Amino acid sequence: MTPLPLRPGETLLWEGRPVPGLHQRGKAIFLMIFGLPFLIIGVALFFYGLYQLPKSETLSDAGLALFTTAFGLPFGGIGAFLVFGPLIEARTASRDIRYTLTTRAAYVQRSGRFPNLKVYPILPSTALELEPGKRASTIWLHARLERDSDGDLGTTKAGFENIAEGEKVFGMIRDLQDKPA
Repeated sequence: MTPLPLRPGETLLWEGRPVPGLHQRGKAIFLMIFGLPFLIIGVALFFYGLYQLPKSETLSDAGLALFTTAFGLPFGGIGAFLVFGPLIEARTASRDIRYTLTTRAAYVQRSGRFPNLKVYPILPSTALELEPGKRASTIWLHARLERDSDGDLGTTKAGFENIAEGEKVFGMIRDLQDKPA
């Protein structure tokens, strides 16, 4: 990862990464169970279409076999995403995400396919939230109301997710808020 562009007078206080592993097991298991029928049906349709293709006696039978094969692809893809996505994300998040806390801001740097850097200033008015977990804690530094595609309002949160030193970092941020600017 590239070094952070710190401003003059800004000092590094803490750096960390998410703890590897599944942290929301219930949600991950639900998604995997929900996606399993999609995966099974998609793969079954794909291979059934491939099985029927050489047995086709007419052009319309071959077209139906190709259609069945193609029809199974999106279902298999969605199912594979739902079944294997949480496992892949749990394994790669600690490699692709780096968190940094300085005397002025919190940085969330992502590398990988879609690299980006988000900066959240630490102000006395910054609303903080600590979600302790068994193996890792999450500190929410930023919350924003956004409208989704249906026009419904929802809260989008950002912060240091699934870090091992959650309470320590939370205390450091609270100390920064108490210092005069």
